[in-house]
Amino acid sequence: MKEDSLTISQIYAKGKKNLEKMGVERWFPPDSDIAASARLNRKYLDSLFFETSFFDPVDVDTSLAIFGAKLRTPVFCAAISRLAHMSDADMVDIARGLNNAGSLLMLGIGGSQALQGAIDTGVPVVKMVKPYRETELIYEKVREAGERGCVAVGMDIDHFYGTLREDRPALTELFGPQRTDELKEVFSQTRLPVIIKGVLSVSDAEKAAQLGVSAIVVSNHGRGSVDFSVPSMIALPRIVDRVGDKVTVLVDTGFKTGNDVLKPLAFGARAVGFASSIVLALAADGANGVELLVNQITAELKRTMAVTGCPNLSAVNRSIIVQVSGIG
Repeated sequence: MKEDSLTISQIYAKGKKNLEKMGVERWFPPDSDIAASARLNRKYLDSLFFETSFFDPVDVDTSLAIFGAKLRTPVFCAAISRLAHMSDADMVDIARGLNNAGSLLMLGIGGSQALQGAIDTGVPVVKMVKPYRETELIYEKVREAGERGCVAVGMDIDHFYGTLREDRPALTELFGPQRTDELKEVFSQTRLPVIIKGVLSVSDAEKAAQLGVSAIVVSNHGRGSVDFSVPSMIALPRIVDRVGDKVTVLVDTGFKTGNDVLKPLAFGARAVGFASSIVLALAADGANGVELLVNQITAELKRTMAVTGCPNLSAVNRSIIVQVSGIG
């Protein structure tokens, strides 16, 4: 089978197989073995169905503009750091694949070389800065984002208390809570659009809006920060209802397909992030695998937008969603 004919599920399967050959059995972010948030997020997504509209067919456009960049798809790479089995060249391959697909890259932990290499591919890059206890390191990362040509910069607030490695807190000596006034000072140093990631409550969404950020990412970091944190898809509607007219709302965690993407878009998200899926696509076929995955997800999204009567992203709304529960 030709690589460019692989389906979404085949890309994931091939990526997983190739990683296992390399001895990599865990490609997801550090997480809890309980995984209740991930299971409930999937269950909720699977309870949402589409109300179809086959008469008066429409031509579909999935393009959008965000952070001053023009994208062909609302599918982006959620904040991704270089994993142990990956190199800087792998990060550049991810960037190249995303650029070819007309997408956007959010970069987490990584050095200047990988950051510049990604930017040089032409893909729009957002630098997500961790809440380091060493405040000057935060300032350094924020300044570098502007100097190197990122389209936006942000922070993972859900890393204030470190991460989880299975059921143990980790990196608590490296990361620490940031007060609101400290965040104001940090972001006053840049002219780039500012993003806050890890928002799961209306309260945090409102505080982020009060900070004057351009966007928030509704995300529970692949359940890698807090056990039993609210699944992102469940948190999304209330947050959009409260601050959607003030900030751009993005979402990630747990999405796998184009049909998955349409559901948060219907609830008001502007774009949808994938991370572990991108790692699998990279393992499947490098930059080509990443490009193919995003293209396949976008193609599925486009098809379902057509059968729900949505000619563009602004036409997508909650009226196309029917929630079914209590079956089985």
